[in-house]
Amino acid sequence: MTPACIGFIGLGMMGQGMALNLLRKGFALRFQVHRNRAPVSELLAAGATEATTRRELVAGAEAVILCVTGTPQIEAIVLGEDGLLEAAPPGLMVLDTSTAEPASTARLREAFAARGC
Repeated sequence: MTPACIGFIGLGMMGQGMALNLLRKGFALRFQVHRNRAPVSELLAAGATEATTRRELVAGAEAVILCVTGTPQIEAIVLGEDGLLEAAPPGLMVLDTSTAEPASTARLREAFAARGC
């Protein structure tokens, strides 16, 4: 059985640990670097792959986890150029572990739901 593929954005102090734990639990992991490239070598050595676009990140993924600073970063990732919302295929689960404004989270949830996510 093929392990579930998880996309991950946000490899800061919390995100890197979360990503490594997913790999240790047997999940396939594809990540996209938001700003900090320091964790990349450790994740690649552990078996993760790097995506250069959001479409590449979500291709074949069952879920995408966001672990970034807050609402402005989430909205840029989801709604900005090469946005996650545009790339998300129906059925994709998006999990946001960031500290976000509830109203923004609700709007983004509705937008993803309209795409079947």
